[in-house]
Amino acid sequence: MMADVRGWKKTLLWAGILLACAGVGAFIASRSNPFPPGVRDPALPSESPSPSSSSAELVRWSITMSSRTSHTYHVGGSCTSDWRARGEIELTESGRIDGRAVARLLPGARCDFPSAQVQARRVIISIVGSREGDELDLRFLEDGLRPLGSQDLGGFLQTLATLRFSIPEHAGAEASKPKRIEHPDGEVYASVTRIRLGR
Repeated sequence: MMADVRGWKKTLLWAGILLACAGVGAFIASRSNPFPPGVRDPALPSESPSPSSSSAELVRWSITMSSRTSHTYHVGGSCTSDWRARGEIELTESGRIDGRAVARLLPGARCDFPSAQVQARRVIISIVGSREGDELDLRFLEDGLRPLGSQDLGGFLQTLATLRFSIPEHAGAEASKPKRIEHPDGEVYASVTRIRLGR
């Protein structure tokens, strides 16, 4: 009988010791980091979240332009032309603007004198500038004529290169500007140009 009581007490003692060890182990494990230094727990949120894809995207606007131009020659006579352009501009996070457009000559361009020169039908335009507050400051540069070897008889490019537009940055914003350039040799270039932003 005594041996049975001793065996029972011994089993109970060992069970108590094992439970105590398990409890101590569980407590230590709950207070320790299973990942060594330099290894991040994938279950924890990142301290520096990666930027959203939208913040890295460029802001894009479509742009349309119309320009009625005339070129009065110092030897007499003049040429007129009417152009329409469509293109797109992109704004970087720093506010820089880069873009491109294609201007096409509309029917009705004419000179009031005979000319052997070939009238340009298309003009490739580079658009540059910057964002200033809530406005876009735009400039336009000629980047090629089509057909090759053709000339701009109506003076579109002469005035285009001098235009500076400031336009509010929102869809549907418009700006219009007249321009007149008189050269000392008697050449006169004039235009009325309108631009419009869209999405």
